[in-house]
Amino acid sequence: MSVESENVAVLFVDICDSTRLYHELGDGRAHSLTMQCLSSVTEATERNGGQVVKTTGDGAMTTFPTVEQAYRTASNIQQSLREGPLRVKIGFHVGPVIVAKGDVFGNTVNLAARVLARSGPGEILMTRACVDTLSPLQRATVRLLDATIVKGQPDSVEIYRVIGERENETTIVPSSAKKAESDAALVLTYDGKTIRLTLTGAPVLIGRDARCQLYVANERSSRHHATIEVQRNGFALTDHSTNGTYLIDRNGNEQFLRRESAILTANGVISIGIPPKENPQGLIEYSNEGRGVRGAGDRRQG
Repeated sequence: MSVESENVAVLFVDICDSTRLYHELGDGRAHSLTMQCLSSVTEATERNGGQVVKTTGDGAMTTFPTVEQAYRTASNIQQSLREGPLRVKIGFHVGPVIVAKGDVFGNTVNLAARVLARSGPGEILMTRACVDTLSPLQRATVRLLDATIVKGQPDSVEIYRVIGERENETTIVPSSAKKAESDAALVLTYDGKTIRLTLTGAPVLIGRDARCQLYVANERSSRHHATIEVQRNGFALTDHSTNGTYLIDRNGNEQFLRRESAILTANGVISIGIPPKENPQGLIEYSNEGRGVRGAGDRRQG
């Protein structure tokens, strides 16, 4: 048996909700779309200098000499599927692997699979080891999602998420609107602390890590549970957690977000990991200042 050791980036791609796809579209149509998707994965992998190690019924495992190649491939794949009916999730890690009989094995493969499991529809996740090798331009597009304990790993693993172009784009404000927009802010109040997020402010991280701007340490909060940041459509709340985030607007409309985002309209409350009715003393209050009140908040996949 031929066995050799290599240092590579291992990338996993998985089609989301494939069982539902077959149920809703029928076997023939669902199978055709799945094969087209896997063909796109193969084409993007080979175009960027990678190798498809194997495919499953609804996913693929690929390897690359460098993390930058894996990053480009992941971005190409998500871009190619943006307007289609399928969504995939992607996760990758870099490190030494054992290559044997056309397959790869080892801790790097196992950790890449764990990262994939944390990913959601349309997302690209990677470890800190990957981020450290990216170019400055690529590194500017990733944000810390969580630091989590992974079975078999002696230390916690930092997982990062790629922020898409739509989330990171800059809008030029006409001069007639600049003054009104410059006064816009989101005011957050929790446990006697008030934070005022302006349109030029840095994202507010919420969670049980002591370094979070809003430290929320209940039994269901994650270290880096959610973020509130400025996006083109306003102030957006994005959940990064396992237990999710609850959002209630001023009209009493409740949303449950898990790995999703919503625009914070007018005013309301946020509950971290716990249904609001069970958490009356642990609610984060928010209110918009200095801009017109919008209608119901937009909601989208993370």
